Amino acid sequence: MKAIEGYGAGPISKLRAIALLAGAMSLSAAGALADDGKPVRGGTVIAALNSTTIPNLNTQMTSSVPALFAADVWADGLMTYDRDANRLPRLATSWTVSDDGKTYTFALREGVKWSDGKPFTAADVVFTLENFGKFNTYLTKLMPLVDKASAPDDKTFVLTLKEPLTATLDLFDKEVFPLMPKHVYEGKDVATHPANIAPVGLGPFKFDKWVSGQSITFVRNPHYWEAPKPHLDSVIFALIPNPQQRLNAIVNGEVNWFRPEVVQVPATQQAAKRGTFRVVPIMTNAPETAVIDFNLRRSPINNIKVRQALFHAIDRQRIVQDVYQGLAETAKNAIPTQFKNLHDPSVNYDTMYAYDPKKAAQLLDEAGFPLKDGKRFALELAVISAPPYDAVAQVIQAQWTAIGIDVKLSALDLQIWTNKVYTQHDFDASIISLTGRSNPVLGVDRSFVCNTTNVPFANPTGYCNPEFDKVAADAASAPLDRQKALYKTYAEIISRDLNQLALTNARVFEAVTNNFKNLDAQFNFAFNTHPNWAEAWLPKDKQ
Repeated sequence: MKAIEGYGAGPISKLRAIALLAGAMSLSAAGALADDGKPVRGGTVIAALNSTTIPNLNTQMTSSVPALFAADVWADGLMTYDRDANRLPRLATSWTVSDDGKTYTFALREGVKWSDGKPFTAADVVFTLENFGKFNTYLTKLMPLVDKASAPDDKTFVLTLKEPLTATLDLFDKEVFPLMPKHVYEGKDVATHPANIAPVGLGPFKFDKWVSGQSITFVRNPHYWEAPKPHLDSVIFALIPNPQQRLNAIVNGEVNWFRPEVVQVPATQQAAKRGTFRVVPIMTNAPETAVIDFNLRRSPINNIKVRQALFHAIDRQRIVQDVYQGLAETAKNAIPTQFKNLHDPSVNYDTMYAYDPKKAAQLLDEAGFPLKDGKRFALELAVISAPPYDAVAQVIQAQWTAIGIDVKLSALDLQIWTNKVYTQHDFDASIISLTGRSNPVLGVDRSFVCNTTNVPFANPTGYCNPEFDKVAADAASAPLDRQKALYKTYAEIISRDLNQLALTNARVFEAVTNNFKNLDAQFNFAFNTHPNWAEAWLPKDKQ
């Protein structure tokens, strides 16, 4: 293993400074109980995030991965899922649905306080939906259907829809719909509010400080509703953008947790044989689909034969093996295979768009783009300059070049790429990995339903097909026993129109050191809910 190097100025000293801070905080813990197998108080976990710049911690307004990891420690929601995907109550203790499927009534937990000590009420839930829903990439299907959101009393939240939406409950889990404090945001511009980077939440830890480019610290929330949790004093997020440096950091004992890129998993598993940490497979993970979005506003991408040709020119199995080290599979159609009751295998990209450079060349000839001096046309492929996107892009660039496409690869900072693709629509094709969450309504529809907004990670392609939108709406509102047939039609339309190419569906792993107790509870989750560290604890001799 290489030693950590290149982590800005004085990389090792930065991580050591974070570790020393964690040790000092642990030593300051008072009243620790005897280590008799029961949780003791004290200690710090250092978790590595894959960024140095996180513009927003409020995951109502961003679905970026570093922000989602951090949100689990400071935010909470109405419900979550266990590892078998069963719903578990959080701030909602129970919920009922009317017979017509339009009214949802949530009973809220008593005695809950925000991290600043103010009481949590149903008015906060209403405020969150009404003021943040328009920014939330996962709520694009729900918001137009909302007839009324109300709080008849402090402990009851009622949502009334204009039309049924079968997946409504999935839209209120703690990751998709983290609750926001009305008393902090009311009367202010929520998009630019300072609380978006210094949040007030309902999670086990509260925001303490942010050292730019280095770390974000959260300390025990004294008002947390699940007392005596959390047992730890603090969670420190070390900001380490380089994946190899994150792996080195856990090997060297400088961090306690990180999520390895899929390409790193074999090396991380090998390093874990030393016994100081382990690699945990997430058993019920949300779909992690690598995709190419096409800008249909531009020629020649707006020609369907060109898009079909570009799909035939991609060896997706090579991406599975070379980029994802075999820890992924080729995506079969627009509905990920994780949705077992909705995915129809008869729509199969492996056969419909099998790797066939000769077929790709034929289609491009038919579309009016024959080879001239070895080239057919030029296009720009925009990608985030980070794994696995950059590696996927390099494979695709080589394979498209082989059929005569002059591919300019634009590897960009996350924020620049986001603005370029979703705000300015200044791209030909772009690569991203999208999380499907627990239902197509959350993370799949957003790639295909007509979108006139600039919400990040929602359909940037200009694809607006009323035929498709109706099928998507019908599928979303249909009873469970009628949805599969509709989602087959959904997948068939996208396989015909191809505004987006689904490449791979990757597995998910996390790495964590072995010095903590009750780690199993931290990974007893589904659909990308990450550790909130409320249940974990450190024996006194480890603090």
